Amino acid sequence: ALADNPHGSVPALLQDCLDAAVDDIVAEHVPGEVRTQAAYEAALSAVRTHAATRVLVVVEAVEPVLALAAQVRATLATLERGAASTRTAATRADVRAQLDSLVRPGFVAGTGVARLRDVQRYLRAAQHRLERAATNAREGVLQAQIDGVEAAYADLLESLPLVRRGAADVVDIGWQIEELRVSLFAQALGTPRPVSEKRVRAAIAAIDR
Repeated sequence: ALADNPHGSVPALLQDCLDAAVDDIVAEHVPGEVRTQAAYEAALSAVRTHAATRVLVVVEAVEPVLALAAQVRATLATLERGAASTRTAATRADVRAQLDSLVRPGFVAGTGVARLRDVQRYLRAAQHRLERAATNAREGVLQAQIDGVEAAYADLLESLPLVRRGAADVVDIGWQIEELRVSLFAQALGTPRPVSEKRVRAAIAAIDR
């Protein structure tokens, strides 16, 4: 499972896992940003103490993500060759773009350890969606909702300075859109907070530009 990764090699994936582990350890043991010698020494000590065991925890969380990603890719390939290929073309394109965004080179550190379980849920939701896409009469309507909020989010990002795009409140909107996908296409999987198209658009409107 680890070999089937977007990084190009297992060592590259493991480096990504190490980067994520270091971020997680520092966030846990050093309050605020590391801007002083004392904070740096505290971070270094914590990483030296906990890195080996934390990397194993990260790898254990990454393995099911990669397995689910492989399952989604296999289902995409099956639908592309099947009788429903025409009916599912738009869905496949959207899910493929979602998959490429969630599981990409550097995704482990980019996502963060705490959110890897959420990524598993997003991929399960994508798989569930693909399995129902050919027979779901509301697929097109639901896709239109996703297209609308993603376009609004893209417009927001375009309007912001590059450094602002990485701010927590801006990044969180992207995760809200992933939760909206779960709510629309695999409601039984649940979301940790209420989510709707209206809520996502309100969050976009609330961002200072």
